[in-house]
Formats: sequence, structure tokens, C-alpha cells
Amino acid sequence: MPEPADTGRRIKELRVSAGMTQHELAGSEMSASYISLVERGKRIPSGRALKILAERLGVGVTEISGGAAQPESAGRVRRLDLVGRLVAARRQWEGGDAEGALEEFRALTGTEPGGRPDDVSTEAQLAMAEILGSLGRADEGAAVLLRMLDGLAPAAYAEARLRALTALADLLESAGRVQDGLRHALTGSLEAPAAQAPGSSFHTLLVLDVLTRCAYWSGCAHWAPEAGGLRHASDGVLPGPRAGIALHRALDLWDRGKTDRAAELLAEAARRVTPAAGFRLWEAVNGRYALLLLGRGERAAARSIVERGLVVASVTQDPDFPLWLTTAQAVCAEAAGDRARVYALGAELAELPDTGRCHEKAAALSEIAAACARLGDRERAAGHFRYSAELFRRAQAYRHADRARERLADLLEKRN
Repeated sequence: MPEPADTGRRIKELRVSAGMTQHELAGSEMSASYISLVERGKRIPSGRALKILAERLGVGVTEISGGAAQPESAGRVRRLDLVGRLVAARRQWEGGDAEGALEEFRALTGTEPGGRPDDVSTEAQLAMAEILGSLGRADEGAAVLLRMLDGLAPAAYAEARLRALTALADLLESAGRVQDGLRHALTGSLEAPAAQAPGSSFHTLLVLDVLTRCAYWSGCAHWAPEAGGLRHASDGVLPGPRAGIALHRALDLWDRGKTDRAAELLAEAARRVTPAAGFRLWEAVNGRYALLLLGRGERAAARSIVERGLVVASVTQDPDFPLWLTTAQAVCAEAAGDRARVYALGAELAELPDTGRCHEKAAALSEIAAACARLGDRERAAGHFRYSAELFRRAQAYRHADRARERLADLLEKRN
């Protein structure tokens, strides 16, 4: 069994060779102080943490945790050069030069010596798809991932295929194509057992997150299996996917009237997830939890969550609009009888771009519409319900669209 100091030394050598800082290696799943402890042999990384670190460094897990370091070879030097270029391209992207990073990532595809498409080339293609998705070019990003899947035999490259399928499902859901995303997420869940390292739930957790999300918005929440067999990560790895799974399971329970269980899940997710796991997810968990509490009459607790959340959102200065915290803020205003505030926030939400997760905007507008209806403004409520139904339809969230139309019909019937 390798000594912690040996494992830490190899991680530090690979990090330095790749030109990465401890913060960059840590990413959003760990902390720089945790990496520092590992490199100094003060902490033994778990199997999940080793897998994450190995993927970031562009090496196999055994190269980190195996026996004595191997002598440098021409192949290894070339490999470190490619990893360095990979890291430099990612820095270029994070620095705001998305097009320049795309060019470099394209140059890196197919460059891995020995023809191992599940290594540097895979990382480059996954990064290309992510950049294209962030630029609103989801079709191009999906084409990159589909070509990548075509070149990966299921038996030989199970792990790389699972990563590509998960990324493809996530990209399509983010672009408002939830049923297309569900199809690939289901394929990934079927292929997941072949990609699993013994005792590891890393890839299963990621694919279950996107499967649960796509299944909920497609109106097929029961298609996502339960996550009861997955252990909580004691080292803080992957709190985001766990919170995402809990959020969408809670939303399904809420829709089916099981508010007590939904509240338990959302409360647990709110305790575990932080903005570092992803601002959009963090504020959705807190905003949705506040809305549920408002529906149960717990106004003071809901207001506390919203006020604290909006303060954190202003401090983080994340470019994403706090959609669900703003929606909960509007419903808090409704509870306080502040009509003008409800209408102003509703108008602000309606003016948001329809690109991206338009199903999220549609769901938020449905909450605003219901608030307007409760305040007696049926015309305004009807307008929001119509817009919500159209956005759901565009996002392939047809069952949610039907529900919005049903609420609109009920509203019109009461008005007449």
C-alpha cells in the first residue's frame, strides 16, 4: 500500500508539471487547503477524490496511487506537454477568451499518443462542448459529443462514454431540450455499471443527477431510480449532484402533494449545498424551499431564507440571475399584501431571456401567476400562465405545459 507522502508527492509533481495551482486542481468539489494536506502527506484522499484528481491531471488513478514513480520517457514528456496545453486552454477560457480556447481544444483532439481517446482528447472534446453550450451553441456542442461517442467502443471506453453521455444530457437540458436530454441520460444510466470502478459511486452519481433532472422536467420522474444506496461523501466531494437529485425528487413529491417529505429533502439539501457547488443550483434549492415553506404558512422562516439568500447572491456577484430567490421574494410580497412589488418582480422575470433553461423560467412564472390570481388580478395571472405554457412546450416539458394550460382554463372559467 503506498504511503500518503508518496501519493501526495506524485500529485504535487503532476500538478506543477501541468502548471496548475492548488486552487485550480481543487475545483469546486474540494478546497485548496485539502489539496495542500494531501500533497504534504497529511491526508489520504478517498477513492472518489483520487478519481477526480487523476482526471484533472490527465493521468490514471494508478499513476497517482501506484508504486514508485517511473523514469521519464519521451512518451511521458509529450503527455505532460499535452496536459499543460489542456490546462492553458482552460485558463484561456476562464480568462474570457472562449473562442481562443475553442481553437486550442480543437487542436488537442486526436493528439493523444497510443490512440487512447479517453484521455487528453476526451478532455478537450468535453471542454469544447461545455464552451459551446455556454455560448448558446448547443447544437454544435451536441455534435461534438455525438462524434466523440461514435468513436468510443462501449466495452473498451465505458468510462469515457459515460462522461460524454452525461455531458450530452446536461447540455441538452440546459438548452431547454429536456426529452432529448432524458434519452441520453437513460442510455448513460444503462451503461453506468460497466464504467464503475469497484466501490465507487462517482459516475453513477453524476448520471443519476442529470437523469433525475431530465426525468422530472419531462414528466417522467418515476424513471429515475432511487439514490438510497449512495453513501454521503464524508470529504465534501460532489455535494452539488447530491443536492440536484434531492431538489428534483422533492419537486416531484411536492407536485404529488407529499409536502412533508419534500420539505425534509429540501431542508437537507439546503444544509449541504453552498454557492461553491454552483450558484444556479444553490439558489434554486433555497428559493424552492422558501416557496414550499410559504405554501405551508411558515412565512417568517421563508422570509429569512429569501433575505439571507439575496444578500449572499449580491456578495457572490454571480452573473446568473437569482430566479428562484426572486420568485420566492415575490410570493413573500404577496403574503405581505404588497401588490406593486409582486407585479414588478413578475414583470422582471418575464423580461428574462428565453434562452437556456426556459423550463425553469416557465415554472417561476407559474408561481408568479398563482400569486397574481390570489391577489385577484386574473388578467395578469392569465398572461403569465399563457407565457409559462408556451415556454414549457418549447422546452419539451409537455406535462408541465398541460398543467399550466389547465390552471389557465380554471382561471378563465372562474372569471367568466
